[in-house]
Formats: sequence, structure tokens, C-alpha cells
Amino acid sequence: MNNLELKSMGVQELDTNEMVNLDGGWFWPAAAATFLYNIVGDWNENVEAFKEGFNGN
Repeated sequence: MNNLELKSMGVQELDTNEMVNLDGGWFWPAAAATFLYNIVGDWNENVEAFKEGFNGN
């Protein structure tokens, strides 16, 4: 496909700066922080759920 066909479909090529900024980003650190926050925030509930799973209930 040439550039004219891509532009008619509303797609445009990213420049080098945009490619670098979109590569990964803060997804994994944010996901890990959210996971840890939920564990600490609901500590008692998580402990009970772990015990139930461990005991096979």
C-alpha cells in the first residue's frame, strides 16, 4: 500500500518520537502498583480467601 491509500483510510505513519513514547510506557509499573495496593487495601479479605483456597472450601 502506498501512502495515499493509507491516508484515505484514516491511518498515518508514526514518526520516531511517537514510536519511542508508545513502546511500553507505564503499563507494567502501574499494573504492579495497583495489584499491590489491592492486596494491602483488602488484606483481611485476601487472607481469608487464601485460607479458603488452601483448605479446599
